[in-house]
Amino acid sequence: MGFFDDLVLAEEPAVEQAVLVRLWPPREDEGRYAPPVDQFAPALSPQLEVVGVGPETRVVVTGWSVWPGSLTLHLSVFRKVRRQSGDQRRQSGLRVGLLFSDGRRVTSLDGTVTLRIPYTGPQGEALEAATEQAVGLIPLDPGLHHSRRSLFKTDVDLYLPQLPPPGQAQLVVEWPDEGVPETRTAVDADALRAASRRAFEVWPGLEPPEQEAATGSIAAFEVSGPPALLAPPLNRRQREALRREEEARQRYVPQPDWQRMGYADWGNAALVRARLEAGAPPDARVGWHGATPLHLTAEQGSAEAVAALLPHVADVDVRDEEEHTPLWYAVHSMDEATVRALIDAGADVWTPQAEPWSPGRLLLTTPLAPLAQRLPGAVELPSEEVAAQQAADALIAAFGTREIWTEGLGICFVQGLDEDELIRRLGADPAKCPRSDPDHALFEPGDYDESLRHVGITGVDGTPGGCVITQSGFMPSDDAVLRAISAGTTAYGVYFNPKGGRFGTLARDGEIVAYDEIGLGPHASDPAAYWTFRFWQGKHAFPYGADILAYCCAAAGLRIADGRDAVDPRAPRRWVPLPTRLQR
Repeated sequence: MGFFDDLVLAEEPAVEQAVLVRLWPPREDEGRYAPPVDQFAPALSPQLEVVGVGPETRVVVTGWSVWPGSLTLHLSVFRKVRRQSGDQRRQSGLRVGLLFSDGRRVTSLDGTVTLRIPYTGPQGEALEAATEQAVGLIPLDPGLHHSRRSLFKTDVDLYLPQLPPPGQAQLVVEWPDEGVPETRTAVDADALRAASRRAFEVWPGLEPPEQEAATGSIAAFEVSGPPALLAPPLNRRQREALRREEEARQRYVPQPDWQRMGYADWGNAALVRARLEAGAPPDARVGWHGATPLHLTAEQGSAEAVAALLPHVADVDVRDEEEHTPLWYAVHSMDEATVRALIDAGADVWTPQAEPWSPGRLLLTTPLAPLAQRLPGAVELPSEEVAAQQAADALIAAFGTREIWTEGLGICFVQGLDEDELIRRLGADPAKCPRSDPDHALFEPGDYDESLRHVGITGVDGTPGGCVITQSGFMPSDDAVLRAISAGTTAYGVYFNPKGGRFGTLARDGEIVAYDEIGLGPHASDPAAYWTFRFWQGKHAFPYGADILAYCCAAAGLRIADGRDAVDPRAPRRWVPLPTRLQR
């Protein structure tokens, strides 16, 4: 009698069943993302020891399943207390890693790659699906059937799709949430490699099956997934944030040079001190036009960084390739403490560096004038120059203190004309151009091409006053428009190109008389107005663009007290359609 004969009924004839699917031979990438459980039986390599200890937690390695070219690490997590958690997928969850003898590292936090999986659609069409696949130590579903479920014990299986190199490896475990510190346990990689030779192929010489049709059977799978206690890998945004934090930390690692110093880093006194202490040369040429560290810290207006450098520099008046000193840079930054520190260190205040301008002469035109007025060699500005500066500052102030939206703005200042006359010169009927806000204009402001065919007109009071033409486009500075409106008067149009640059055009008596690229420099050869309207000043109290608008207003001969409505894109104005001859 057979071993089971008294426990079973007599055998019935076998039922014929349609083939659902047949096993294929191992593919080239078999075992790349999951153990080859269908074709191979693994060798079991024992290792039983505690690899992580917390107040109420033990992490135990229970052994390894070793495949011909890969392995599965088996861990068991034992806890004597379970707490309710609203979010178990935390970065401070269980972290597991292997450190190889050659210094390489793989972990359960190595993230994912996107897999592209081709398949055939219901109509025979070739399709492709995408899925995120874990890499590194790949968490596996340990098969949480009822017999293996426990409130206080959780199995954790991690798959490594490679064999470790010869030598001793280290298993590293950490679990901040459970108070398990980073713990390293020796792993005999040579024993694991030897065990891989004992794994065997269950179906050697397996041939690909012939195409067989299934009969509509449905394959069912129980899916539970890896244990939730494992710490999840970082997503792309988190990895990028971590990279930036590491780069920031590396900047403070002592190094004897000025490499990787960004523009704003020169205002960071702690970073400057760290580089100096490591031996970075204080007089090195590290910036544009041969600027030294002292030039660049002065430009940032960082008195603390300047103070860190001063004891180390040989010459407080070291000049860049354009013959400018650190004090020149500091005056441009308009930081009182930085200017004072360089003056106290003996910096030359009065030697011109862009005729006739010296650092002290520039200071005399600013609220920092008291720093220079009583110094030896002080000069007094001519009364006409003082008056010109006061007039320029009044025009700058006329554009208010709120931010001005200048990107893509076209604007033209026209002297002496009222709104009706300007509208007639543009070829339109003033009676058909009522005042309205942009939302109720007779065209769609969001249509760029359509908006180029219209301009807004606003009158401004002054001595003399005039009008302002505005548009979200370049037409107010167009030559044809300027010729049409400037007969017997002066007009100046400028376009704030969003791709870079501020380009101005001056027209007088119906002719174009000058072109400008405004706001660059200024240099010694530039018009005096570039200095008067503070194009040199790096930091200022007025809104960005107000100095350029004031310059354009003055170039047209306007003296206005309030230009805020003229540049406010929300303010009502009279919208004028441009005739065909003036369109572009």
